[in-house]
Amino acid sequence: MVDFKKKLAAKKVKSPVEPIALYDTLDRAVDKGPLRPAQAAVLGEWHKKCRKQRDVIVKLHTGQGKTLIGLLMLQARLNEGKGPALYLCPNLHLVEQTLEQAGQFGIRTCVADPELPDEFVDGKAILVTSAQKLFNGLTRFGLHTGCVPVGTLMIDDAHACSDAIRNACRIRVERKEAAYQALLDLFARALEQQGLGTHADIQNGKYDALLPVPYWAWSEHEADVAHHLSKHSGEKSIRFTWPLLKDSLADCQCIVSGAAIEIEPYVPPLDAFGSYWDAEHRVFMSATVTDDAFLVKGLRLHPDTIDDPLTYDEEHWSGEKMVLIPSLIDDVLTRSEVVNLFARPNTKRKYGVVALTPSFKGSQDWKKYGATVADKTTVSDAVDALLSGKHEKSLVLVNRYDGIDLPDAACRVLVFDSRPYSESLVDLYHEGCRPTSDATLMRTVRTVEQGFGRSVRGEKDYSVVVMTGTELTRLVRDKNSRKFLSSQMNTQIEIGLDVAEMAQEEIDSGKEPGKALGDLIRQCLNRDDGWKAFYAERMEAVEPSGVNKRVLELYSRELEAEQLFQSGDHEGATKALQKILDEELADERDRAWFLQEMARYSHSARQADSRKLQRDAFLKNKLLLKPEQGVAVKRLTIVSEGRMERIAKWVGEHEDYEQLIVAVGDILSNLAFGVKADSFERALDELSAALGFKGERPDKEWKEGPDNLWAVGADRYILWECKNEVSTNRTEIKKAETDQMNRSWAWFKKHYPGTEARKLMVIPTHKVGSSASFLQEVEIVRKQELERLVRAVRKFFQGFEAMDLQDLSLAALQKLVDSNKLSLDELESGYGKQPRNLK
Repeated sequence: MVDFKKKLAAKKVKSPVEPIALYDTLDRAVDKGPLRPAQAAVLGEWHKKCRKQRDVIVKLHTGQGKTLIGLLMLQARLNEGKGPALYLCPNLHLVEQTLEQAGQFGIRTCVADPELPDEFVDGKAILVTSAQKLFNGLTRFGLHTGCVPVGTLMIDDAHACSDAIRNACRIRVERKEAAYQALLDLFARALEQQGLGTHADIQNGKYDALLPVPYWAWSEHEADVAHHLSKHSGEKSIRFTWPLLKDSLADCQCIVSGAAIEIEPYVPPLDAFGSYWDAEHRVFMSATVTDDAFLVKGLRLHPDTIDDPLTYDEEHWSGEKMVLIPSLIDDVLTRSEVVNLFARPNTKRKYGVVALTPSFKGSQDWKKYGATVADKTTVSDAVDALLSGKHEKSLVLVNRYDGIDLPDAACRVLVFDSRPYSESLVDLYHEGCRPTSDATLMRTVRTVEQGFGRSVRGEKDYSVVVMTGTELTRLVRDKNSRKFLSSQMNTQIEIGLDVAEMAQEEIDSGKEPGKALGDLIRQCLNRDDGWKAFYAERMEAVEPSGVNKRVLELYSRELEAEQLFQSGDHEGATKALQKILDEELADERDRAWFLQEMARYSHSARQADSRKLQRDAFLKNKLLLKPEQGVAVKRLTIVSEGRMERIAKWVGEHEDYEQLIVAVGDILSNLAFGVKADSFERALDELSAALGFKGERPDKEWKEGPDNLWAVGADRYILWECKNEVSTNRTEIKKAETDQMNRSWAWFKKHYPGTEARKLMVIPTHKVGSSASFLQEVEIVRKQELERLVRAVRKFFQGFEAMDLQDLSLAALQKLVDSNKLSLDELESGYGKQPRNLK
């Protein structure tokens, strides 16, 4: 073999360390031309200013070639002798894509199958693998001091990898496993104290019933937990996480549901993974549409790193999305109509239709109409079918909001079906306790933005994004949540709202709502010049919003407090949280959350202080932990005389009539059979305030009692039990349901002696089963009664159209109330039907 190197006049062959020069030396495929301007700019900036830094975040628009940028950075560092080099992806699907791209560009890579290859360890090739391969308790990379050293680490899609890391550090024991019952029995008394009825639901296996294990009970039984988990540590659910948590259970939280028990550290133990923690240089890829503030906790990044990402400033937006919200175009374009429209197969379709749904339950109607519902075993083949041009059937992805790319014709219509919700029990608990907190809204908005990114994968790509579902619509219209959207998506939503108004004008002129929606979709897909110009003009005004400094500060303080607590500095931890309260970084409900955290920090050293803090937290937010010593139920009271004033105040909180009608519509859209129970009960609670009453949710707040309670006058109440999720084909009321009403009435009589309440059960049938019975007079609210109430409320608020919302006449209000049969007497005597016993 000829040694050509000897013919180079003894010149030493050097591998380029400057990434742009390196690219020119690659044996890439013939269709791979020069670097794009964004790639060249970012690589040049990294080489000049960032390659010596410990951490750097790269933020680029979708389709700007982040994968190649990451591979070139790693290869440049390898050429510099700064290996080994590791490229992490959030899932195996993206691992395969990255390996394919590396091959097309002539970059040498390797895989772990299952051992770490020598060429990676020796710094001769880039190892491409999933985040789960590194972050698990049995990792081949080793834990603590036994870790494989890494010179350069690249994390692609940092947000998705952060979620994957969190999942890897969590123990989830399913109900069918032996450890589940052992832990449930261990904490039975503590869980009963938090909620007798909810604990009973958990015992009976109700999927959506959940309770947190109080921190004082967790501390008391830490050794018992260790015993049970160690005993079952060979189980798959425990085996990969047990080495991480077995010596730090004190720093974990536990949530119990009817389906599973989850044990999760308050902060992921990232320092256990030396290959990540001690890597000399770490690069984190992030989309421009996502706020990176939460990476302070998720990946333990310094705020300065997050606040100063590496970006390409020449482009402020990329790609085209026509956002359509059918329910805002016309009320008849409900979620059911949208599913019916897009789920049916179409042999003539030349593009893919993809739907994102939060649960398999929510995908059943899609499946009924003929759509393909992918699960984790079929999703890769289903996506490949779309990419290869098979578009006849719509594809439904369940709770898959990231990690799947659907460019060009693979997805021209993306249907975002319903608001996403967390699978993590810890997140579900947090969302229940602090639904309007920055942390909750930011997490939900981030998921929505990730879902938006499944289609439109490049500068010239385009798609229609159809958003449906009342809670999703409310989320993207609400100002408090919209502030967490990226500037690009915020503008796209604003365009969508304007487009909805334009379509309404056409409908008012006689066009059918379905045709108005279809025409808009065709304008985008047929590349209407007017639409393209309109969109581009609006998007040109987009300016990068940058990181949310307030949330960044909040997360930094939270992390600081937890780290101080885990190091034994309980007083310092409490002071760090006090700064959050002093600097007003949290809203009123969230302030109670941080009081509870202070109580947890104080528990081991100052129990008296801890008990007082927990009591204060609970009284401010009754969705938090009930104090160990209990708290007497605080009676809900109101006076009848001020009802019109309270209605006027509620109405006056809205800027104009349009905003008022939107708010009322959001409430009423959830007052329907088939709506998620929590959403229905929350809407019923909101309706109480809108009608000038005072409401609460005893079962959720006190963990016992009825679903909803309205105080409508002096010693006058309406008690609600809501069974709106049961099938509308139900023919009878079951014993468990009458028993629940009987228990709720007993609770009411105990805590409200000397008062009376109208007792309403929302359920599709008024027929009582032969083994069931009510022990007191109860009225049934079926579909027809519920719809009559909804119509009356809607008509009542429509009466405000010509009024000055900030200067309402109380006499006019009273007239509106009476004319729409919403007086107190009407509410206490109408909108219900007497039950009938079946023989």
